[in-house]
This record gives sequence, C-alpha cells and structure tokens, in this order.
Amino acid sequence: MNTGSLVDYRVNHRPEGQLVSVEITCCGQRIGEIRFKDRESITCPHCGLVHLLSVEHNHFHIRQQRQAQA
Repeated sequence: MNTGSLVDYRVNHRPEGQLVSVEITCCGQRIGEIRFKDRESITCPHCGLVHLLSVEHNHFHIRQQRQAQA
C-alpha cells in the first residue's frame, strides 16, 4: 500500500491476468474491497465519498462521487 496517499486503489488479478477485485484506501485508511463487476461501489465511512467501478468492453473507470446532501 502507498502509505503517503489519502486515496489509493489496488487492482488484484489472477495469474492468468483475469481481474478479480479492487482494494480501496480513502482518508488514509483501507475501507474495503469490491469485486471486479460493473457498478460495484463502496462508501467511505469517514468522508462519505463513493468509489464506483464502471466496467466497459475493453477498459474500466474508478470514479469518485460525493453523496447528495439530504
């Protein structure tokens, strides 16, 4: 893990190259892991930032979104 980063993503894969999951660090702390599946997300319990995985036909995005205020 990159200990100097507030936000960090670690992509895990199988030996043959298949992507399996993404481990997410936010606010300098590991907040969890999401499966490598379209529209999977996790919310940081510290700042409320949503980390969203978007898988497309030949690439993927990891987006950060703020939750809407109620």
